[in-house]
Amino acid sequence: MPQRAADGEDVALSAINSFCMGAAQGKFPQLADHDDLWRLLVTITARKATRQVQTARRQKRGGGKVRGESVLTGADASGPGGIDQIVGREPSPAFAAELTEQLQRLLDGLGDETLRRLAVLKMQGYTNEEIAVELGCGLRSVERKLRGIRTIWSAEERP
Repeated sequence: MPQRAADGEDVALSAINSFCMGAAQGKFPQLADHDDLWRLLVTITARKATRQVQTARRQKRGGGKVRGESVLTGADASGPGGIDQIVGREPSPAFAAELTEQLQRLLDGLGDETLRRLAVLKMQGYTNEEIAVELGCGLRSVERKLRGIRTIWSAEERP
């Protein structure tokens, strides 16, 4: 797929942002461990990538003349083709490394250790109330800091 409008990094950033916003809204209470987190991040990222392909195939974007999943089919046609060869139960080492790098870049961009700690706690599935207790601050402070994190990360997504 042409990467003029968006690329894999855009998908990864959007997936991390969606995860953080969903976690801030308490949408992922079933995250029990890092395996659940990886599965969720892979699912969100795969859906974002699928939507990006669908957008590229719209009439105003070339009307289906954009190369699709067929370019992902390897020489061995007996195995899974297209996106099925990418998304599995475990993240690939390259995907895990890219996701880790993006997450570290986003956390470093916060500039404040308290904000980084708050973001990590939120990603681990802690509620705002639990985070307030952990950080020794009020619930409103946690909510205000989460809004600040979203603002910082949203600004980083824009070119």
